[in-house]
Amino acid sequence: MSKDEHAVIPIESNPVVFTEFAHKLGLKKEWAFFDIYSLREIELLAFLPRPVKAIVLLFPINENGKVSAIQQAPKPKDSDVLWFKQSIKNACGLYAILHSLSNNQSLLEPGSDLTNFLKSQSKNITPKNMFDDTTADQFVLNVVKENTQTFSTGQSEAPEATADINLHYITYVEENGEIFELDGRNLGGPLCLGKSDPSGTDLVEQDLIRQRVASYMENANEEDVLNFAMLGLGPNWA
Repeated sequence: MSKDEHAVIPIESNPVVFTEFAHKLGLKKEWAFFDIYSLREIELLAFLPRPVKAIVLLFPINENGKVSAIQQAPKPKDSDVLWFKQSIKNACGLYAILHSLSNNQSLLEPGSDLTNFLKSQSKNITPKNMFDDTTADQFVLNVVKENTQTFSTGQSEAPEATADINLHYITYVEENGEIFELDGRNLGGPLCLGKSDPSGTDLVEQDLIRQRVASYMENANEEDVLNFAMLGLGPNWA
């Protein structure tokens, strides 16, 4: 790690931790993150708070590399999906939260930190719906500085901020009838997986997401399959 590179303690894949962080950024208390144990088993889906507005996937990065890209249509020009480039080591969990909330702005409290940032940047977003790197980096660094303690909360022992972690978070959202995968490492910006299925009531019923998650799992080695996890953003039943 270079002296100019910033790093944070990785966020645990824990809905309580994700929800705490999201509420600090401005998520309304009526909404929260929760575990998703399956996208196909009806019995497990029946217990999820609905509608699910975003899905966060935690998956292992192994020697097989990134999963092969799924063929997708070009992102529509009128899409308002927003994307942050990851500039901080081990902060992919934070970027997953930012992607979840920034693309569901109706769930944010007026006047919250994230709401104010998004409003201030509405004229500075590039044609690919990316934020100005310098401004976005400063906002993220401020979030990290103000919430240092949150990064180390959770049930497992937190690693060092500079540790090399082989797990990564990405986010799925729907915007203007399209399903997007948002990965802060993908320098091309938002990845459009295709048109959403209008018969699905929310994201957990979208085959494009099911297929994408399945492709990541098929790409993992046998030991890493157990390291997958999913979180959903939906109504707070607590």
